Amino acid sequence: MTDSKIFHLWFLRFVFASIFCINIFGINVINASQTNTSKNLTEVAQKIADMFYALNGEPNNPHKKINHTKGFCASGEFIPNQKVAKDFAIPFLHSKKIEVKARFSLGGSEKSDKSKSRAMALKMQSENSDFWEIAMTNSRVNFAKNADEFMQFLSINLEQKQGQITPQEAAKKRESVSSFVNFAREIGHLGVSPSFADSAYHSVHTFFFTKSSDELVPARFSFVPKNGVKNLSPKELENLNDDFLESSFKKQLKSGAIKFALVLEVARQEDSLEDTTSVWAHIDSNGEKISREHITLGELRLDSFSGYECNEEVFMPSILPNGVMPPKDEIFDVRSMVYAITFGRRQ
Repeated sequence: MTDSKIFHLWFLRFVFASIFCINIFGINVINASQTNTSKNLTEVAQKIADMFYALNGEPNNPHKKINHTKGFCASGEFIPNQKVAKDFAIPFLHSKKIEVKARFSLGGSEKSDKSKSRAMALKMQSENSDFWEIAMTNSRVNFAKNADEFMQFLSINLEQKQGQITPQEAAKKRESVSSFVNFAREIGHLGVSPSFADSAYHSVHTFFFTKSSDELVPARFSFVPKNGVKNLSPKELENLNDDFLESSFKKQLKSGAIKFALVLEVARQEDSLEDTTSVWAHIDSNGEKISREHITLGELRLDSFSGYECNEEVFMPSILPNGVMPPKDEIFDVRSMVYAITFGRRQ
């Protein structure tokens, strides 16, 4: 068993032990949404994990990865922006060298590279053994703002898969929930990138970054390709098969490291810090552009293709470096637990 698997199995046990202790003392660990406060987080996460397995699992292959199934690995480093690092009480950003393991994947159990969804997950470790793990997609929003909507979304997909409802009936059900509509609109606006290196990846959640003054700065973040976001034209897409992302990534590496800027988008007073289904406004009601603060924390440089071993690992977004506080939305808690549960089932 690799050191990474040992660490994450230990972390999984820690998560379950923590939730168990919290429940004993009667503390409600599901934040943000009042619609689900009476539910036990572990029970909710178990139900969601069961739904994922019903949708994407294979009875003859119980150890199969049931979400973001198709993917590959890369490695490199993260270089903090020292000009802004001094403004933050985050030791991770004061490191000179941060090793990075990356995994790129498609959404769900998708097998065709012609699909729109792109995902990037990172494991970053500083020279002082400070860890930061991140899981993102190219969508700026999530499909659900709380656990109830999460289960409802999967339930509709499951009913359609099992033939209980028609695709038209499923679409009508989705249209009745604003979160699902927002997500569909976001996906509709996405293009199909020719390489994982040509997509931007977004946190969706709002994290809290500790300034040197001890002030907590709420912000979402994105990894933005240094060469810009690129999409295929319909004609270009038509001429490709279902497997082009890996080869295009390898081809780009021959020209040098693939680079992304890590950019914080700082929340304004009117922004929701807990709704993961909506994009923060950039235009006001009068059609005027809203001034937003952006902070570039550093640069991700990936210089090597590293095979497929990371496909067996888990990237836990709840593993954060000192000075970065977790989101307060309900989805983040549930998501972290589902990752832990499904990773455990794959062992």
